[in-house]
Amino acid sequence: MEGDSTVNSVLYSKIWISTDSLSSWAFQGLLRENDNIVYFIPPGSSEGILYDFNLKTGDTAFVRNIFCGDEEIPIYVLDVDTVEYFGTARKRWHLGENGYTDEFWVEGIGSLNGPLYTKYWHCIVCPVWELLCYHYNDTLQYILPGETECYQNSVGINDHHGTNDVLIKPNPVKKGNPIEIEMVNTPVNIEIFNTSGILLKSISPLQNLKISIETNNFDPGLYLLNIKTKENGTRTFKILIE
Repeated sequence: MEGDSTVNSVLYSKIWISTDSLSSWAFQGLLRENDNIVYFIPPGSSEGILYDFNLKTGDTAFVRNIFCGDEEIPIYVLDVDTVEYFGTARKRWHLGENGYTDEFWVEGIGSLNGPLYTKYWHCIVCPVWELLCYHYNDTLQYILPGETECYQNSVGINDHHGTNDVLIKPNPVKKGNPIEIEMVNTPVNIEIFNTSGILLKSISPLQNLKISIETNNFDPGLYLLNIKTKENGTRTFKILIE
């Protein structure tokens, strides 16, 4: 966030994104906060709510994201609890439908999909986006469970976009049914984390390209699946257990 702008006598901060190692920046919109509500103006659109940190369990609200323009996206609060990152306790909102969580907001951080990516799948079809790290005043406040670095370097790494080198099915999966994982490259290790970063299951060493994981011992909710191979390093996927 850098620079200010005034719209109808209201002061906003400008938010930018870089996709090329911080060499250039693209304008993403305007932000302001008032009474624990973050208001957002996407480029070429009008103001809407990006976050409402006053919401309680059972509340319904409508928010904006960077992709949907002026469209109001419905969200439903399934639960509000507390999670701890780096010694700091923060409130966490479970958003979802039909009793299962598909997104989290964290107090002082925002959506764990990314700051402007709440319900991004409402308007576009794309790869999974997840918040990798969050810093405040150069101090690390959050890192994606299973990760150790906040910057991912693609130099010298083969580009696998658009390939089916990992197939996870079914996803979502009903509790009690197995998750089947098929891979092009032999995995070294598979780990499953909950969204608080707690390691729930680790499988290694592995020699098979097809792995079956039972879900009987997992509660319904969102999980992070880390697959490590010698060829591609570690890749992270979301798994939803209903």
